[in-house]
Amino acid sequence: MLDWRATLRAVDAARGTPAPLLPLVVRAAQGSAFLHAEDFAELADAGRLEVPTLIVHGPDDHLAPWSASRALAERRPDLVTLRSVPRAPHAAMWNADPVGYEEALRRFLTPLV
Repeated sequence: MLDWRATLRAVDAARGTPAPLLPLVVRAAQGSAFLHAEDFAELADAGRLEVPTLIVHGPDDHLAPWSASRALAERRPDLVTLRSVPRAPHAAMWNADPVGYEEALRRFLTPLV
């Protein structure tokens, strides 16, 4: 989850929260969960990335924006490996393609150990 505000808006919209209330919901979640935009901004900042990173994500995740994962991978192809998993809802990447998920993980980790 590289853009927590977009994720919170997607969750609240899916629950039927009226659009005018979404900014308030985001602020309330930020305060109660001690979320700070700066912390998440660091995660998505390609310039600050220093270690190899595997992102397993897909365009059918309607909670965490796929565009953020794609953008980070495009900005840092030297460090980011993006494994696209189509037809997988949020947090179900392994469920949608267990063999492909495990193979991507193996290929990512093997050179690092």
